[in-house]
Amino acid sequence: MMLSFLYFLSFLLTKGVGIDRTLRFFQVTGTWLARLPHSHKTLDEIERNLLEALKRVPVAAKCLDQAVVAWTVLNFYRYPAIFRIGLSLSPVESHAWVVVNERVFVDTYNLSDLKVVAEYPSWETVKK
Repeated sequence: MMLSFLYFLSFLLTKGVGIDRTLRFFQVTGTWLARLPHSHKTLDEIERNLLEALKRVPVAAKCLDQAVVAWTVLNFYRYPAIFRIGLSLSPVESHAWVVVNERVFVDTYNLSDLKVVAEYPSWETVKK
């Protein structure tokens, strides 16, 4: 249930305040929540949970929103998740995805055709 809400929140925030502020909001909130006791999850468990929650979202959560939530959840569980946005000029396409140690989340494109135009590091590497 909570992940479906995060997809919906990401959908609203990315359209309302932009990607930079959305990611900052999720990072600050997630870092605070990660201090509370919680169980650890494997990458496979997280991926399954993300895909299941996506089925229950009342809006069309595209790759940008999926990547925001994946980046947030993976960082919450202390995985070094990197958020990337890529662009192709011919044909014009864009895609957002998350990488953890070469494992790709939100992988629907041939990522080798995209040039990374924006990258947001894991929470651990960001100076507080």
